[in-house]
Amino acid sequence: MKLHFKPMPWLTVSVAICLAILISLGTWQYQRLQWKTAYLADVDAAVSAPPLMSWAQLRSEIEQDKPVDFRRADIPAQAVIGAPAYFVYQPRKGGIYWRYFQQVTEEGRRFFAATESVPDADKTSFETPNQTAQMRLTGYVRKNEPMGFVESLVKSKASPAQNRYFKFDQTDAWGRDGAATDYYIDVVSVNGAASDLPVKRPEIRNNHLDYMLTWYSFAVILLIIYFILHYRAGRLKFS
Repeated sequence: MKLHFKPMPWLTVSVAICLAILISLGTWQYQRLQWKTAYLADVDAAVSAPPLMSWAQLRSEIEQDKPVDFRRADIPAQAVIGAPAYFVYQPRKGGIYWRYFQQVTEEGRRFFAATESVPDADKTSFETPNQTAQMRLTGYVRKNEPMGFVESLVKSKASPAQNRYFKFDQTDAWGRDGAATDYYIDVVSVNGAASDLPVKRPEIRNNHLDYMLTWYSFAVILLIIYFILHYRAGRLKFS
């Protein structure tokens, strides 16, 4: 059996361009699948690990490339009196709230902790906690994810003069005095130790396998239609 194939120039060019786009989208979703699968495994390892008991221990875990985002923590610290503090918008039912981020220190190491949720009506009259005694930061470690290009376009702009921010370290200026800004502690109210905190496992969907198969399926369907059109036009024959 001999194959006779005479491709249509305009259709071939169009299909080649569409195939390149579809295959690129499928490959991108495959890469996203690999990243998301690894990320979810890291989250599961972090939330299942025992609580961190010091900022030094947290930094040690980071240096060893161990996952710490969403890990429970119970860290002793002191407020840094006079250091800048910030209000970050907090999505919440029942009105507008702001998360109060203050700078704290543990044995000379400065970092940030979210310690209060302040209603919008009380924001202007909120008194900065003057905590000089030792306090415990019981809550969850959170990683400061840098904004992507699209997020930077759609997210509300910060107003430093009004102390209004819509993301942790939104202006990349919070750590100018040496405070760490790659991670912070999200403090929560709990009666007891950090081991009594519920595991905080975020709901993150991983549908990239379905997306990948969809784009690759479109590529296969396009090829089938391409050859059917040539067959019906008499440009694809078997003899």
